[in-house]
Amino acid sequence: MNLTMSIKRLPDAIKLLIVSEPTIKSRSDQGLKLEEILSSHEWATTWVQRYGKSSCYHVLRGILIRFAAHPFEIKDLINSLEQTTAMTGAEIRISVAQLRRSGILFAVRKAWGDQLLYIPTDNVPLWQHLLVPVKGDALTDLVSREITFKPTPYRLPLSLELLSAWQAIHRQPFSWTTKGKGAIPRSSITRIAEEMRLTSEELSCLSLDYPFHEQLPSPVALAIDVGLCCKVLQKVGNEIRISDSELNNWISQSPMEADIRLHELVMDRYGAIQPVLHLTASVIFSLRTMEWYEEDQLQITSNQEESINKWLGLLEAFGWVERGICRNKAVFRKKIGLIGAQDVLLNLSDTIGLPAIFVQPDGEILVPPETGLRQRWVLNEIADRVTADAIFIYRMSPNACSRAFNRGYTNSFVVDFLQVESQYTLPGQVVQALEDWFKPLGKIYFAEVMLLRTDNKDVAEILKQDSEMAEKLIEQVGDRDFIIDAASYPKLRTRLQKIGLPPLDRTQEGSINDDNVEASHDEDGEEESGWVYRRHTLSMFESDRTLPDANELFPGVSDIPATWITTPRTYHSSTRKELILRAIAWQASIRMDHNGSAQAFVPKVVKDNGASWSVMGQWQIKLSNQDGENGNPSSRSDSVILEADEINEVMIFIPPLEELETV
Repeated sequence: MNLTMSIKRLPDAIKLLIVSEPTIKSRSDQGLKLEEILSSHEWATTWVQRYGKSSCYHVLRGILIRFAAHPFEIKDLINSLEQTTAMTGAEIRISVAQLRRSGILFAVRKAWGDQLLYIPTDNVPLWQHLLVPVKGDALTDLVSREITFKPTPYRLPLSLELLSAWQAIHRQPFSWTTKGKGAIPRSSITRIAEEMRLTSEELSCLSLDYPFHEQLPSPVALAIDVGLCCKVLQKVGNEIRISDSELNNWISQSPMEADIRLHELVMDRYGAIQPVLHLTASVIFSLRTMEWYEEDQLQITSNQEESINKWLGLLEAFGWVERGICRNKAVFRKKIGLIGAQDVLLNLSDTIGLPAIFVQPDGEILVPPETGLRQRWVLNEIADRVTADAIFIYRMSPNACSRAFNRGYTNSFVVDFLQVESQYTLPGQVVQALEDWFKPLGKIYFAEVMLLRTDNKDVAEILKQDSEMAEKLIEQVGDRDFIIDAASYPKLRTRLQKIGLPPLDRTQEGSINDDNVEASHDEDGEEESGWVYRRHTLSMFESDRTLPDANELFPGVSDIPATWITTPRTYHSSTRKELILRAIAWQASIRMDHNGSAQAFVPKVVKDNGASWSVMGQWQIKLSNQDGENGNPSSRSDSVILEADEINEVMIFIPPLEELETV
């Protein structure tokens, strides 16, 4: 779930607590909305400066590395961090509560009460850039000159590949049968698949799961899913078809703008399913565009190498990344499809005044990369596509004009369109050819009609005598049948019932009108409804309505002597044992005097030894600041056993609870 939806679902009481957090309040007082603040790099930097030496920082970093935006339970987080850091469960639980209080971490409750925590999908790149940055700089221009490339075919940006696939659906909706297990006509699949160069192997890293998985290639499923999520496509009954209004919105963009939106969707919808993949995607997203980097620089965790290759391969297939070899090392750079919004405006300003297309005297049309999606859509409708590379080539022909006419385009429209988009007067040969090719079209056409059949000529005469019926009877065939317009069927059927001659309806259900078809809607009204199944649809669960208080984090804390958690003191052996058992229950460490110095110990198990007892656990060892900045605020010794008489002054250590104002 993204940040906007996460904030929208928060209870008002928790929103008020988040807004009162010191780093947020000052910005909220300036009139900034909560969503603006929590997505701001400037605010996130301030938060890191304030909390960079706290357990919160290291817990957040651990969440990013282990889970990214993947939902998790707190027990899984504790198990993971206890293996890689010396933080205790108590410190982790407090930090999680503080991260929720800061609007960084969000929580939902399943129907059976279990809690799921998560970082909003679109905020993972923000925190990754600050907490787990890429090491090293881009290659210099001098070194970049040594890059060599493998001979690979040109890859279209995903925006253009999807445009062609959606155009195939526009010409004939994608449909499936609903009887039995259902099936998709092969023609529906083939039409879309022929428009895409993506392969199932290239998409394998996404592990897409969707209906009709055995019949439908993953590139086709991707085109349908993205179209539904962008609302360019809509599901109506057992068909998927174009939404005209949303299509107009989509094709008003340049390919560059569309690819930026698509990249955000790909990261959020597909990359976020797998934590390591999402972290890799976020790292790449944080790098500068059109600068070369070594692929090794992306590896910020030990298990990331395979994900790096997979995600870069995916971005390369989408036309968003270029890869090469430099000094025996794999290198890559992001192409123009992933630049920021400000850069988009700058690039578009450079193309203002340039023609979108170039029309040649022989009817060939050259389409440069900056040509908008609307122009490309129309060209696909009215012309034959010859090549689809960096520069598309189309050609006008008699067949193209015939198809365009059948789709509702006229000669005058085509001439005006080509002239406006090329910004030059069309060559006379082209104007004459178009006139010749359009001239014979529409002289003959097929009309959709029906045969109204009566039982005998007497009934036919009754129909002819009824004025409302007679005006809809186009032509009589023989002495008892009539040709009618198929569109008038519903009214004729109603009229026949009124005059006492109800017809026997032998038409196929739904073939006359689509009154029985209802457009499907997004059931939760919040997250995009697509074709691909999602493992965790967080919108299905209710937002957690409270933050934990001290008694929930540490059951019974209000019932013990205050000195147990505030001041190291000497206690009777039985009291020391009870204190340590309470620390174990809370997953907390103890502070104690050992061999004349104050030390921290994480108790795990208390063992009775007859009249005495002992405790097994680990010493906490503080590391240097430099090591702490690498993610481990402390480390632990091997397991040791302490006898009861080795433990002198002692207290339970739990992080301060003062800031945990709750609702």
